[in-house]
Amino acid sequence: MGKATFRYTLSVVLLGSIYASSFVATTHAMSYSSASSPSKSVLKGDASGTTASFATILDNQQPDGGWRKFYSEDHGDWAHSSIDNKATYTEIRRLAHQYTMTNNQAYADSAIKGIQFLLHMQYANGGFPQIYHSSGYHTEITYNDNAMTNVLLLLEDVGSQKGDFQFIDTGLAHQAKQAVHKGIECILNTQIVSNGKLTAWCQQYDATTLKPAGARAFEVPSITASESVGIVQLLKTRPADARIQKSIQAAESWFKAVEIKHMDYQRNSKDSYVVADPYASPIWARFYDIRTNRPIFVGRDGIVKYNLKDINQERRAGYAWYGSWPNKLGIH
Repeated sequence: MGKATFRYTLSVVLLGSIYASSFVATTHAMSYSSASSPSKSVLKGDASGTTASFATILDNQQPDGGWRKFYSEDHGDWAHSSIDNKATYTEIRRLAHQYTMTNNQAYADSAIKGIQFLLHMQYANGGFPQIYHSSGYHTEITYNDNAMTNVLLLLEDVGSQKGDFQFIDTGLAHQAKQAVHKGIECILNTQIVSNGKLTAWCQQYDATTLKPAGARAFEVPSITASESVGIVQLLKTRPADARIQKSIQAAESWFKAVEIKHMDYQRNSKDSYVVADPYASPIWARFYDIRTNRPIFVGRDGIVKYNLKDINQERRAGYAWYGSWPNKLGIH
């Protein structure tokens, strides 16, 4: 039997009919179990609300209107309402859809409370933190895993009062539209300028200075080719104006400038690596150095390396360091 490898690609996909129009990042999901250890469950996997029953969703809505990433968390930052890994905006979409199917007012009331929470969660500068009332990097404006992008897409649907959100009143719809406008301004204000040129975006930003920030040790301030795709997709849904068009064109030019040709990214459960392949389609690194545009790779020690093989095996296998994300924009 040949060596068990597979050509790994990661793309931003549309949710199904229940979550229509919300871009989400595909993850290596770990099935959720209430019996699983909370301290480990927060490391990966989709949030509880993606699969929970509607009764469970209603029972687990927090007093502030949001939902925890995993419902079993009862201490620390992860016990607070979050938008990480599809939390909160997924519950809202599911509840709104269920209300249109059943006309059960409890679902509408819960969805409205969730929407109001998101509006309250938003910073004055338009950004959204990963976790509400949290600490450390969880307070940063979070594009990682398309969290803020998904929230803005939800609020855009709320503001339109179409589809599953026809029950939204005009006042709340107007607030949602304003929140989207502020969010787009935040996105435009955080697009990274490197060597005098607009490029793309970091995974997260300081909530006060709007400067690129780090999160986990292996997620240092950098330009990300993954989440930047979701941001561009969002911008393309907006009414065209000169600033938005300039932003989109700059990001797509950056994607073309940093693409990696004739290399194939191979990943399995134990390791990942790149190999020369003259027939391989272009790929992109997950992270690029802001000043030099060189691909960077970081282990749990937080030390930047310039070759994937130079970080520890656990991180090589446990993170998507390359992908074909920009192809979703028709780059190739």
